Parts: sequence; C-alpha cells; structure tokens
Amino acid sequence: MTQTMPGDELIRLADLEWLDLSDLIRMDDDWRRTLVLVSRLHLAITWLLAIVVLAYSLFARPAAALEMAAIVGVVLCAGGMSFLILSARENEARLRQTLRPVVFLSIVAVSLMVFLLRDLQGDYYLIYLLPLVSAAGYLGFTGGLLAGVASAVAYAIVFFLSPVALAPGSISALVLRVLIFVLVASLLGLIAERHLSLLGALRASHTQAIQLAVTDTKTGLFNQRFLKARLPSEISRAIRSKTPVAFLVVDVNGLEEINRKHGYSAGDAVLQTIGQVLQKQLRTTDVPSRWGADELGILLYNSDAIGAEVVAKRVLAGLAQQSFADPTTGQPITVTVSQGIAAFPTHTQDKTGNELVDRAYQAMRRSKEQADHPVVVYS
Repeated sequence: MTQTMPGDELIRLADLEWLDLSDLIRMDDDWRRTLVLVSRLHLAITWLLAIVVLAYSLFARPAAALEMAAIVGVVLCAGGMSFLILSARENEARLRQTLRPVVFLSIVAVSLMVFLLRDLQGDYYLIYLLPLVSAAGYLGFTGGLLAGVASAVAYAIVFFLSPVALAPGSISALVLRVLIFVLVASLLGLIAERHLSLLGALRASHTQAIQLAVTDTKTGLFNQRFLKARLPSEISRAIRSKTPVAFLVVDVNGLEEINRKHGYSAGDAVLQTIGQVLQKQLRTTDVPSRWGADELGILLYNSDAIGAEVVAKRVLAGLAQQSFADPTTGQPITVTVSQGIAAFPTHTQDKTGNELVDRAYQAMRRSKEQADHPVVVYS
C-alpha cells in the first residue's frame, strides 16, 4: 500500500493549534469566492442586457423572422450560461471546467444582441467588453487573447450585416474596434495571469514552509511534533466512530554503533530506507513519524493490536529485502529492528495518547530484550 507524503496532509493539518494555516486557507477561499462572484456577476449583467435588448426588439419595432431567431438564440445562450454557472455552485474545480463554454456562449449572446441593435446609432459594440473582461479574468492571457479574436470575428460578421457597413470610413472603424477587442482582452488577461502567478508562488512558498514544519528531513516522514499534536484528535475521532487505534514503535537496533563505526551518512541512509519501507507498507490513513533519534512511531487508525502486528511483520519482511552497506568501504551492515505495539482502548483509556505511546515503548523494550521476538504487543 502507498503512503501519502506529508504535503498531502495539508487539509487535515488545520486542527492543529500550533500550525497556522490561516493565510493558506484564506488565499484559497478568497480566490474561490472571487471566481464564484465574477461568474455570477457576468451572468447577471448578461441577463440584464438581454432583457433590455429583447424588450427593444419585441416592442420598439416589428421583428422579422431573422430577428426572432436571434431573440431565441439570446435566450438559449443566456439560459445555457445560467445552467453551467449555477449547477457548479461553489465548486471551484467544476466551475473552472465550465469557464470556456460560458465565455463562448457569452460571445454568441452578445453578438446576437449587437445584431438586434444593428440599426441603432451608438457605441453598442462596447457590450463585447463583458465577455472579454470575464474571459481575461477567468482564463489569463491566452484565454483572453482567444476570446478577443473570437469576438473580433463575430463582430465583423455582424458588422457586415448592418446598414453602417456601407457608410464612409466604416471599414476603418471596424478594424479599430476589433483591434481594441484583442488588445483589451489580451492585456487584461496578462495582468490577471501575472496576479495569479504571484498568488500561486506565494501559496507554494507557504505550502513548502508548512511541509518543512511537519517533516523529518532524514526519513521523509512526519516529525514527532506533528504526530504528538495529532494523537488527541485521532483518539477522539476513534471514540466517535467506535474504532480502535494502535501505536507502533520501530526501534533501529544499534544505530549509535552504526553511526560510530560507519559514519553518520550510513546511519542516515538506514533511517531513510526504513522510512521508505514504512511508507510502502502503510495505508493513507496511517501516520508515520520520526519519533526519536533511532525510533519511528506510527499511528494506525482503525487498527487493533492484531492488525498492528500484521503491519509490523510486513515491515520486517520489507526490511529483509533491503541491503545496507558502508557508503565508503562497501562493507555490509546488518540492520535489525525491535517493535512494540499498544492499542486504544484495549491497553489504555487515556484520551491524550500519552499512555498509548508509553505502553508501546514498554512493549518495544521487551522486544529488545528478547532477540527472538522482534514484535511484542503490550500486555
């Protein structure tokens, strides 16, 4: 079984009082709320414009068959936008998947509205800025540029269907407007992309700092501070769900002797290899940690002493497949471990987790005293 790395535990770290995740959580919440707000504001303005344009088309002048088709098209596009945006609710991942079709429907709806207003004098083409600004904010430089080009093509088609296409200087006006579309969308997209890039870099830096705060650099496992803070909440969760929790202590026999005889780099390599073996044998719900100088502590959620013993034997089997050697001379190094197990609530009723760890240590010491018993359960 594979074990997630410490960085994958960020969401579950939020219950630790000593670890401040407020900035990271706030950044994610602010971006999600902004995305939801902008998408819904885009939808609301589209419907407002659609109502005004449709009211003009239906009541201010007689509507021909082509105009009626355009009216139906506006309603269908706005309705499609409503379905995509509202069905996503506040789910950021789902909302992101709908952004491109939303922008496309918005451009089509705006083009149809401009077509319905084609016989009016005025700068009604500026309503193209609605999908362009939204696309730039949603999709960054590339998305804004593509939206600008799509809007330019759509507007050019509508422009040549309108009476103003025959007016003097109309082509110059068309070229200027489509260039404005592309320029505005691409520049706004570039600004939005740079902002999001900085936000992403800040988040990555914050995440890296959190990982360093909870990770033991030699083994790649969690550090003692993390697991110590985690124990009470995990035991409380076990009480609520009426499931057991086990604690497994793995002691590396003679690590000080290995460091003295072969050097600290050899000892570090031993710890790193054992950490890798542990990660392969544990579930994603288990929490392995570097507990002491030569000890590893593992919290096994929803596992009693029998289940923990199975895990301990798998660890022994995994270590038996590893070979250790002096990094300088290549001389083989014999590595053995002693393991102790205690379970809640079988061996202790203490809700802090302190007794659970102490009794697992007692079992591990008995294992060290009995060379033929590498795994001992507290009794």
